Amino acid sequence: MITNKLFNYMQKNPEQPYVVVIGGLNIDLQGSSNKPLVFNDSNPGEIAMSAGGVGRNIAENIAKLNIHSKILSYVGDDTFGGFVIDKSKKSGVDTSPLIKHSHLPTSQYLSILDDNNDMLVSISDMRIIDEMTVQDIDQWDQFISMSSVIVIDTNVPIPVIEHITEKYSKIPLFLDPVSFAKTSKILDLIGRFHTIKPNRLETELISGIKITDKASMQKAAEIIFEKGCQQIFITLGREGVFYYNGNDYGQYLFESDNVVSANGAGDAFTAGIVYGFLKLNNIKETAEFASAAAVIALRSINTISDELSEESVKLLLKEESL
Repeated sequence: MITNKLFNYMQKNPEQPYVVVIGGLNIDLQGSSNKPLVFNDSNPGEIAMSAGGVGRNIAENIAKLNIHSKILSYVGDDTFGGFVIDKSKKSGVDTSPLIKHSHLPTSQYLSILDDNNDMLVSISDMRIIDEMTVQDIDQWDQFISMSSVIVIDTNVPIPVIEHITEKYSKIPLFLDPVSFAKTSKILDLIGRFHTIKPNRLETELISGIKITDKASMQKAAEIIFEKGCQQIFITLGREGVFYYNGNDYGQYLFESDNVVSANGAGDAFTAGIVYGFLKLNNIKETAEFASAAAVIALRSINTISDELSEESVKLLLKEESL
């Protein structure tokens, strides 16, 4: 199915429709100890390296759902940057817009896990994304202006987000808030986004409503809708998702066992709501599809599941309905 909005963009763009993701891209370094950690000493264990970053992960998940995606971000002119580019390309993401920074390293996220796989501490070096400028956005105009959807994560500097929402207001803008702290910096811009995906705490911050039950949750969604957002998906962890678009609303939970790791579920969900906007009929179907995509991520040890695909999500939904 092709929505009217997507059809209009296709008329302007003879190439295959695509989604632009503007956000964080980094190397994930994860050290896990074989035995209880001993501080101030060397601990035997395993160290794993993978491509990460909220924006990049969303772009890869979108590509896995059979929708073309482009990642607009910075990498360092270093080995880590080459690794991330190679991994992203192999996953189907167009990395041609990436800008190599002249002296800052590729963003890195270092986490230390104990012998129970619980994270004890992490260090995030994302100095490079802070270097993104309004001029970079103008340089990327050829990619952004012809996109069907723009996804932004709040790792992007606030002046850049403000510029994007002003310049590309006619293209559906999707926001992944990333965290409570980063959401607090863009409260004045929330109404410029077509679709947002906050969690419960971020929703309370945006709406000013304390969520205690379904009535207060609906009230919070209504307030965000009145600010200008056309679709709101409030993620609730084990309680599923509450969705609202001014006409249709409800709470949906895809119950699942075999949960291995919660890492990456939110990125898969965001990719799912982009898919739903472009290919499905309504917000309820979108919430169901995005939830199934998140469940597939939950069942994987990897941040991005090797099992995620358009077909696997549809199959999972079909099995759930039986």
